[in-house]
Amino acid sequence: MASQAGASAGSVSKIECLASVRGKGTAKVSLYRHLAPLTVNALLRTLPFDSRVSVQPAMVSLFTDLRVGVEKPRAQFVRGDVAFLASGSLVCIFIREAQSERPLNPLGKVEEGLEAFDATRAGDVVRLAQHPA
Repeated sequence: MASQAGASAGSVSKIECLASVRGKGTAKVSLYRHLAPLTVNALLRTLPFDSRVSVQPAMVSLFTDLRVGVEKPRAQFVRGDVAFLASGSLVCIFIREAQSERPLNPLGKVEEGLEAFDATRAGDVVRLAQHPA
């Protein structure tokens, strides 16, 4: 089976991305197809994109135009988890442990630079792009 573009060596599931918070820093985000394949593939088709953020106590949310349903939902998340809230079309980055009232599709993890999201404020702009190979 041929390796797919954007996958790291030895893995067709892991896709490395960069999330740049203007004026605050950059984070390395790993998306995993096996967690929610339809959602991850739909998100990859929209990359790169810029989004204003919404900040809640436990997470930072990026607004998207994605229209996908609930897929392999979870409600419990830890610091660094990345998930998709289908009902709001939001990519959520958890900055602390949380139990969600709504199911979210797990997408991956922030591998490095999570402190860039700790520093975000409502209205900041984040650019999410696939990491160049």
